Amino acid sequence: MTDFNLILQDLLSADELVSELPIIPYPENVTVEMKVDILYGYLLRARKIKQRISSLVYAYLIGQIITSREITKTKIREIISEHFYIVALRTYYIFETEPCKIYNTKYTSIAMIRTLKQGEFKKLIVEL
Repeated sequence: MTDFNLILQDLLSADELVSELPIIPYPENVTVEMKVDILYGYLLRARKIKQRISSLVYAYLIGQIITSREITKTKIREIISEHFYIVALRTYYIFETEPCKIYNTKYTSIAMIRTLKQGEFKKLIVEL
């Protein structure tokens, strides 16, 4: 099976185990830049210790901040790499309507999301 088919299978699964994404504890009065930096650190750690679900959650949360336009693209790129910028945006758009589906995935990983062709990625966000 291709990465596209595995991700699609995960998205179409009917299980609904978790109703909310976790709230990341930030210190009071933290800037948006610091939030991204904290999440990026969590993402890198989760990836390093092979926590697939956590990696997806942190990528989604970074993508959510990016799309909220609370921070400029230039500032984001000073904090995170181009690779993770793309992964974060794609993860956010794939799970935008139902972020809790991240917890139901069995196969989807940030590596799979990154290797999707542009057409496959667009199919995932248009059809679902």
